[in-house]
Amino acid sequence: MPSCCRTCDHRNHAVYNSDSIPSLVNLCLVALTFKEDILPHTKSYTALNTLLNDIIDAAESSSHPSTFTSWSLCLSDPRTAVVVTTASETCSHVTSPIYNDIFAYLASPPSIQQLYLDYSILSLATSSPEQRIPCEIMVLRAPTSGIAAAIGKHFGWEPRRSSLSSQMQNTAPAAFSRPGDLIRDFWAWAELPHDSSISRSSSLGSSSTHLPPPLVSTNSDEKNMSLYFAEEDEEDINGADDEALVMIFQWHDHVAADRFKHPLQKSFGRNGDAVRNDLWDEHVARPVRHFQSHGAKLETYRLDLRAVEPRMQTIMRAGSKAAGRERSGSKRLSMMALGLGEKVSGMWR
Repeated sequence: MPSCCRTCDHRNHAVYNSDSIPSLVNLCLVALTFKEDILPHTKSYTALNTLLNDIIDAAESSSHPSTFTSWSLCLSDPRTAVVVTTASETCSHVTSPIYNDIFAYLASPPSIQQLYLDYSILSLATSSPEQRIPCEIMVLRAPTSGIAAAIGKHFGWEPRRSSLSSQMQNTAPAAFSRPGDLIRDFWAWAELPHDSSISRSSSLGSSSTHLPPPLVSTNSDEKNMSLYFAEEDEEDINGADDEALVMIFQWHDHVAADRFKHPLQKSFGRNGDAVRNDLWDEHVARPVRHFQSHGAKLETYRLDLRAVEPRMQTIMRAGSKAAGRERSGSKRLSMMALGLGEKVSGMWR
């Protein structure tokens, strides 16, 4: 069935050709807001640790093992944690069973964004809980279809071309360059839920019911020609506008991030090349502020991504076994590769 923009065509192709050699990584961003601060030795921290290990264990036992799962506490909100994982089959929807045991500790349902990114996203994988990757995630949501279309027109339906990395236009070989303040950034449209109750297509107004259904953009010019009107259920119409622009920035450190964003401070790209002072303001801050003034909602997460800690053991009642089971001693292939790389690099120091 035809879709209404190139973004959907690209994502539909990835969905229906999953048996071929993959060209993109299916990534889930899960934001969890707890009722209390997430501190060690609290029930919230233990519940989060259990969820993270459940995600890894479920992914390892699936037919398509996860490449990585990283997480971080939100540096600006001690009650929020963000999980970045390729275990999309396990946790791509709020009704997934893996969230059942953590709901009692959450102040609101998990916020989940699913998107496709190129394999350079593996740079967010960490080899140990002690290793931290400075990162910032921005999610821009539109309140109406018109503003959603405006966001798409400004940032593009293939936003990788609008990313700061492409704007910096640095072609230095990665193997012979030293990173600057911004390591790399990833921009993409978040995925529509596969079980969405509404599936808008083109002006024909048809929908699909088979699984998985074709992904339909509601953030394009064609949506304004769709055969639904104000007389329809407003809640259903708003539910259709569920796409969001997600921008992921990987920084050298958070001090470098602040320097990069400041219009009066000099920032550096790869190999020490100077970066335009207004790069962040022109391509990110200013347009985001503009859309916010028109009702768009911005969610920003300042993170230090890390690997998942081993599963904690919690005693339920006297005489009962520990609630959590031990993780197996085997390492995932990606973690083994990262560890080997560290050992080899250490030989030359």
